Amino acid sequence: MKNILRTGIRFVILITALSSCKPNLDLVNPQELSTDTYYKTADQLEGAIIPAYQALIGRVQGGYARSFYYELLAPGDDYNHTFKWEPMYQDTYNTPASDGMAASSWKDMWNGVFSANLAIDRISNFTGSIDATRKNRMLGEAYFLRGLFYMHLEELYGETVPLIVKPVTSDKDYYPTNAQKGQVYAQIISDFQKASDLLPVRSQLYTTAAYIGRATKGAAQAYLAKAYLYRPILELGQPANFTGAEAALKSVIDSKEYDLVPYFKDNFSDKTENNAESIFEIQMHNGPGWLGDDMSDSWRWQEIGMFDGTGGAWWNLAPNKKTYDEFEPGDPRKYMTLWCDNGAKYTQVDGTVTDYNYWMSKLATNKNLYGTRKYCPDVQLADFDDGINDRLIRYADVYLMYAECLNEKGDVTGAKTYINKVRARANNVVPTEQPQLWYQHSPGTIPDVDALLAQDITINGIRLNTIKNIIAHERYVEFAGEYVRYFDLLRWGMADAKWLDPLKSIGWTTRAMYYPFPQSELDNNKNLKGNAMNN
Repeated sequence: MKNILRTGIRFVILITALSSCKPNLDLVNPQELSTDTYYKTADQLEGAIIPAYQALIGRVQGGYARSFYYELLAPGDDYNHTFKWEPMYQDTYNTPASDGMAASSWKDMWNGVFSANLAIDRISNFTGSIDATRKNRMLGEAYFLRGLFYMHLEELYGETVPLIVKPVTSDKDYYPTNAQKGQVYAQIISDFQKASDLLPVRSQLYTTAAYIGRATKGAAQAYLAKAYLYRPILELGQPANFTGAEAALKSVIDSKEYDLVPYFKDNFSDKTENNAESIFEIQMHNGPGWLGDDMSDSWRWQEIGMFDGTGGAWWNLAPNKKTYDEFEPGDPRKYMTLWCDNGAKYTQVDGTVTDYNYWMSKLATNKNLYGTRKYCPDVQLADFDDGINDRLIRYADVYLMYAECLNEKGDVTGAKTYINKVRARANNVVPTEQPQLWYQHSPGTIPDVDALLAQDITINGIRLNTIKNIIAHERYVEFAGEYVRYFDLLRWGMADAKWLDPLKSIGWTTRAMYYPFPQSELDNNKNLKGNAMNN
């Protein structure tokens, strides 16, 4: 039937062309919108940016709504896959090029690049009436998002991913070659620098409710600093640019636009989204449906949150004993990060209030693993998904990255100051917590940096007798489950191989630093060569 229909259409077109007195027959449907006919007003230009934001969540379940938390967490030494997902390749360092999860993340990140490129092109070349401030802000958002997508692509697949900086205009554009060493990293830095120049500060942008959660000057500066520190893995073998990172981070701090929220837990609740500590977060929304009906929801709580056997949770990826042990005695963050012994209780959808003993009685195996409480509601949802925003970069990260930069140049006193800000907040009484938790009415007891140095303790084989080791420890416990641990170890390991030991002990090799290019992409594009994992 379809072949008959196509033949009929071709016949009609042929007859029309032969009987027409005009050559070059225009077959464009004026009623049909396209990228060439739509972006004619300033309001329509606003729509050019939205698909790029959506790609971060994921159009093919390859973004932060689903696949990304596996791709970013599983390779680290802090999370293990559970018996519920066999085989799962992401934490075995043997991911095949045919793996569907890695392929879906590849697709969504390139969806984001293409969307950002289109937005940059249409906004830059717009000749209609538009306020210059508005145009700069939209262009800044597009540059920021393109830089972020390329940063993710390099983190996951290495620096030879293609470099595409303009919209697709011909068939040739669909078959790019590999980027040369350093090209993509230079583009990431350029995009974040342009975004930081063009974007307004948070307090100015957020006066318009519709713009809350969008990229700001502070977000661009924070990610610029992160890219400078991540340089050893984004431009393999090159040293981190601590001087550039320090300057960018100081700009964020000096802006007075951000602050640590009083309660650590407020960084992971749907009641406290886009707060003073949030520099950039994924804007999630849980609609009425699931399994494809929602386009902006997260499956994180269902898949890596509560233990198996409790309210139908899937529990595919879980914090391990090493993560549990990394927390110092008296650190309340352990119980706000993990579902564990002596911690919070969980209410199932049927009203049953459960605790650690209940979870262990229902758990078949992997009793040495834990649940992820971050981004997981204390009361089970009737739906599979939820709408809790994923905070990608927080002000606490700015403080600890800044401390790292200060320590590298020998300013130990300054480094201690910013580490202590994060540690002091961790000790705060949390009146909004469950009443049986001790830190609801008593402060935490972790010491400041000088007292910690005096203790000279060893945690998970790392002696906390240097500022660098304390920064590594603090980043582990502050950001557990927030996608930084694996990449911290990689970037430090490029300068000092001892930081790779935790990964090597669980099977990591330099060959497995990145995921392979998807085989389907290599089959379709003969101009493209894979990375070491494809060989």
